[in-house]
Amino acid sequence: MKLSRQPARMILTLILVPMLFMLAVTANAAGQGYRTIYRFQGSSDGWLPLGVPAADKNGNLYGVTGDGGTYKLGTVYKLTAPQTRGGKWTKTVLYNFSGGNGGYPESLVLAKDGSLYGVDYSQSIFELTPPTSRDGAWKYALLYTLNPNDGESIAGSLVFDAAGNLYGAAAYGGDTGCDRGYGCGTVFELKRPTTKGRKWRFNVLYTFTGQPDGAVPFAGVTFDAKGNLYGTTWEGGSYGWGAVYRVSPPKKKGQGWTETVLYSFDTGNYDVISPEGPVAFDTSGNLYGTTALGGDLNCQGGYGCGVVFGLAPPTEGDGSWTYATLYAFQGGNDGIAPQGYMVFDPTGNLYSTTGEGGGGTGYSGIAFRLTQAMQLGAAWGETVLHRFQADAGGGPNEGLTWGKWGNLYGVTLGGGPSYYGTVFEVRP
Repeated sequence: MKLSRQPARMILTLILVPMLFMLAVTANAAGQGYRTIYRFQGSSDGWLPLGVPAADKNGNLYGVTGDGGTYKLGTVYKLTAPQTRGGKWTKTVLYNFSGGNGGYPESLVLAKDGSLYGVDYSQSIFELTPPTSRDGAWKYALLYTLNPNDGESIAGSLVFDAAGNLYGAAAYGGDTGCDRGYGCGTVFELKRPTTKGRKWRFNVLYTFTGQPDGAVPFAGVTFDAKGNLYGTTWEGGSYGWGAVYRVSPPKKKGQGWTETVLYSFDTGNYDVISPEGPVAFDTSGNLYGTTALGGDLNCQGGYGCGVVFGLAPPTEGDGSWTYATLYAFQGGNDGIAPQGYMVFDPTGNLYSTTGEGGGGTGYSGIAFRLTQAMQLGAAWGETVLHRFQADAGGGPNEGLTWGKWGNLYGVTLGGGPSYYGTVFEVRP
């Protein structure tokens, strides 16, 4: 069963409590250094770009459209970077899904050898290998199709380990006794064959059960330096309002992976709730994430407009992670509902997007930067890098990634001349 990725909004009463870090004051700057580098045209060109683009070493971008193309089942595209800053990007359709080989792709990642790996609506994980000749075609291979016991509704992008194995999370599926029979989701591995021509091997690493471990991991997973996987669940945890988790590889051969809840969201403790986005690490090992709801109760009629939070690792091996709300979105000219991928610059500033907000009628999301003060415990400040308008490109839900010239790149689900979506560039 394929279920909607977007959870229902719930009526909540939340009070934001200052914790390890002070709440930042919004510093809304006019959007500067933004441009749309491609507008999708629909039909054979494709439309509804999904996921953060993947950048190669030359700065070219790769991504998927969830619809359109020759067979109206989606495409894989490439945007070739210009030679000069500000030049024109050139778009090429690398692959058209035709039904017999899957369809409606949802995300894409780029391997070191130039191959592309992605997920489609049917829960199939596929590989596209580049042509061996200049005029050749990309070659499609189906690696694995999940069944309900494996998990359903693969969330976020897949990630690689050092050996080239793929990892991800499925929002539903697994134990059907959980979450009204849908299953509470899984974390999985797709293991690369060691002999050419052999099949990839799928393994469920962990199956969520709801409480206290978490349920509905809407975001993908993130590796740390030790090979542990981290993510968020929208529900479950100790109090039922979501959790941040870690899934760790076995310490001895033959043992299974183990799950640890690092933090459970709790309205009784005046938390924000229900994280939907992926997590990211800074260079010090602190963990960052977002919630689409909660924070400032004056926003969205008491729902809250979402927050960016941080988790500091324990100072002792068995200690607890320390939670802090770093920034609470205000609505209005500020953003609403952060849930996309976050990235850091070398000085520790954090960048991402919100899928809504940015102003009055016609605005649909922002790109933002959060800046940390030098002293621990000082406020994080927000700068709005761009406010998206629906008629030019709205709904930048997926977040940002680094690309050529040190710029940030992302997609809008809508916008453009016929609201088919865009790819954009932001100069930080």
